[in-house]
Amino acid sequence: MHELTQQELYLALQYAKSIDEESGKRLMIKFEIDQPMLFQTVFNTFSAIIGERHQDIAHVFLDDCFEIFCVYQKVFGAMPNYHINPTFMERQAMLLDKELKPMMEGRNISEQRSQKMRTEFFTAKEGEILQTGLIGFYNETIDEFLTRNECDPSTIELTKTMLFVVIRLLNNLYTETQAATVH
Repeated sequence: MHELTQQELYLALQYAKSIDEESGKRLMIKFEIDQPMLFQTVFNTFSAIIGERHQDIAHVFLDDCFEIFCVYQKVFGAMPNYHINPTFMERQAMLLDKELKPMMEGRNISEQRSQKMRTEFFTAKEGEILQTGLIGFYNETIDEFLTRNECDPSTIELTKTMLFVVIRLLNNLYTETQAATVH
């Protein structure tokens, strides 16, 4: 696993945006079969949370997640099969819960402590590669949405955070699967 170069990112985004509807449906079906828990988390749970706040940005989120999935598939290969790493999503959920819970319950903490937790959340963990170009690109798609639509800042921040989590999950999935198949 490596951080995408500008050239890889450009070509992968070009590929993702060129997929026709029928091919896209087939890719989504295969994704759901290969990674059912990840699929449900991203395309049902996350999008529903965003959709409760703003339906249009939930649609942008879904489109962005599809493209992100296509980028990973184009650069890093086919989606790893659930059976290779069946406890992946359970472990990721526990890690995310540990990181996100203090931020969610942080209503009674100082702004300084809150900012520190946010910074830690968005910082690469030991051995983790952040896809900064990919994250930046999709943050820009959300900002672009904001120029054409009215949306409260907390929903924008939530959407960007969810996209960050999706990218982190895919990164971790591919990294763990590659490590498991090498040994």
